Amino acid sequence: MVVSYSAKHVEIGDDMKEYLEKKLKRLKPYYDQILNVNVILELERGKYRAELKVSASHDTYFAKETADTWQASFDGVADKVETEVKKKKERISDHHK
Repeated sequence: MVVSYSAKHVEIGDDMKEYLEKKLKRLKPYYDQILNVNVILELERGKYRAELKVSASHDTYFAKETADTWQASFDGVADKVETEVKKKKERISDHHK
């Protein structure tokens, strides 16, 4: 899994990268064919906006979240993408029964 970061009006430090990668590890049990992850973090008017695009072998998952702190925005996008991946996994497993 290749993770790329970009930021606007914010500098992404090692602690931010480590925090996000820890959140992204939750996706592995559901979907092990994740190829690329693009993370965009912006600071606008005192609010942090995070966007997360996860490219897998045949699917792409996208989420964005705005919050007061960067941790909350990362948590929001990670939770949204995790929900999408869970739904896809459930659809596949229900279909194959």
